[in-house]
Amino acid sequence: MPKTLFTASLFGWCLLSSIGAASAAPSPAPLLVEQCLRHPNIDLTSAFSRYANTHNLPTLMLSDKALVLEQHTIGLNNINDRLNYYRGLSLSGEERQGLLQCQLRLADILNDLLSQAAFNQLVDELTDAADKHSNDEHLTQDQLLFGEQLVALLRQHQSPLDKAKLHTAQATIRQGLGSQQFHLAVQAPQCQLPTEVTTTNTENVAVDAADNATETSNTTFSGTIVGYLLKQPDRHCRQILWQAYQGRAREHNQLALHRIAELRQQMANDANFIDFASYSLAEQQLNSPALVKQFLDSQTESIGVAPWDVGRKLSQLSSAKQISLHTGEVLDNAFAILGEYGLSFEVIDGHIASTAAQRQQQIIRVYHQHRLLGEVYLDVNSRHASASQHTLRQSVIGQQFGQQALELNPTLNSDKDIERFCNALAQAVVALARGSHFYLNNALGPSLDSNQLPSLWLANVLHETLFPKYDIQHIAPREILAKAYTKQLNVFRAKVALNFYQSLKQQSYPDLQAEFSKSFGANWEQPIDYAYSFNAIANEGPRYYQSLWQTQLAKFVYLSTQDCQDKLGLFNLLVVNEAALTLSEQLRATIGDPVDAASLIQRIIVVLGSHANASHCAF
Repeated sequence: MPKTLFTASLFGWCLLSSIGAASAAPSPAPLLVEQCLRHPNIDLTSAFSRYANTHNLPTLMLSDKALVLEQHTIGLNNINDRLNYYRGLSLSGEERQGLLQCQLRLADILNDLLSQAAFNQLVDELTDAADKHSNDEHLTQDQLLFGEQLVALLRQHQSPLDKAKLHTAQATIRQGLGSQQFHLAVQAPQCQLPTEVTTTNTENVAVDAADNATETSNTTFSGTIVGYLLKQPDRHCRQILWQAYQGRAREHNQLALHRIAELRQQMANDANFIDFASYSLAEQQLNSPALVKQFLDSQTESIGVAPWDVGRKLSQLSSAKQISLHTGEVLDNAFAILGEYGLSFEVIDGHIASTAAQRQQQIIRVYHQHRLLGEVYLDVNSRHASASQHTLRQSVIGQQFGQQALELNPTLNSDKDIERFCNALAQAVVALARGSHFYLNNALGPSLDSNQLPSLWLANVLHETLFPKYDIQHIAPREILAKAYTKQLNVFRAKVALNFYQSLKQQSYPDLQAEFSKSFGANWEQPIDYAYSFNAIANEGPRYYQSLWQTQLAKFVYLSTQDCQDKLGLFNLLVVNEAALTLSEQLRATIGDPVDAASLIQRIIVVLGSHANASHCAF
């Protein structure tokens, strides 16, 4: 076995041990922290000189400089991926403090790199080469895309002070929405629930009531707003309480969110944009607030159920019968389907428990057209509530193989389980298969609002092939309404987030009250309060629409390409994309023109809105 593969496999077993027996195995976090804190700053000028001397080059070509930068930053990116994974594990306070120190160290190294003249000169040279479409340096499209990623990195860069202010404000909002400050206090006598029920406890509201309105399993009033909305038969009382909660969230979070808006508006001003919404969308596929509005309007439809009513409504509808599918069998079938796209899977070794717990751990080596992509560390365990995927090391052609962690429950018991299984497996495969020579190209894609398109497309392939006609046979009225409500909640949130980061005279939705009514068929006189009730507005901001956009676009691409006979070619085009085609070039090759954003929105409406058959495969 080659040394690199042996090392990866050995690490895999150490990782599986830490995942599967966290209480028994030593934590890997301290080793990562030590490696992180010892990582030196990157002196790019010296790195260029050493590369030139090593290869006896009088001067470096632009392509050489791009390669040197990649080689010297890939270690940082690997540490960051591992850091993000470990943050999700159960760790001691001391270990979490170590990870925080590591995060700060990585930020210092990046700040130092971005301030170096050699780095900024390289970015300028790559940008000039792209603008002039010059081939003097023999730059590939992959290298030019790398240049675009570096430009985006610089655009997002803030001074350490501003970054600290932003993170502090974001943490304040996150803590405010997740804290136990919002006590349920029902003042109106006619809105009180029976005393013998309400005195069970006075648990604080821990999460946004709108997010949890679909939870219908409560059998007794818990003292939370969710429990109240489920148990209160009077619609007017439910409405009063839900709307009051949004107002109280505004009181707690207004100062922090406005601080975030100020910091982001300053970024827009520095870049000569009218507002942060226009600034943050400029490099996206939907590159203006007008296009985002066009898309959100196309996805708006009234479900006729208000957020304060949806919990009780769901509890009254019939639910789908519970299923029970063996995850191992489904995974084997999924591997067979993926084989049609040129993928193959080799179990290096594995441990399957003989107990009823169905504990299974495996290292699975993944190939595409006989090219090794990397390894998946599979842990099937009943303690995993749902399927999840984590990048441990990003695949980069010519630099490193990838490592993915895939955590699954032994059984799939609902449509949500199936959806999460398909998404997790697709994300792991796509992360391994992307074919760029640069980490940032593989990790980020051509734009933030198209990065998830390949994995969402592949998840559609898996879902529709593994579970044909599942929606028709198993989805009941409760699940249908829950999905419709979740979609309209996301649509409304996206409108609120877009509005919040626009200048007052430029707002896409000056009448949010009307927009609320369009989605839920109900009246709310203070919808402006909702900006302070969900955490994503402080993080994704005006790009909150992206998840919904990519989901709809991926579904459209799937329906438009499901009759393609050349599945290998389709996978190479949409996922591997070694030629670093732009998204427009990929779409033009697979679904045909027109592929500008406005036309795509209209095509999505026709195919997904009317459930019509898409045009034949253009590939």
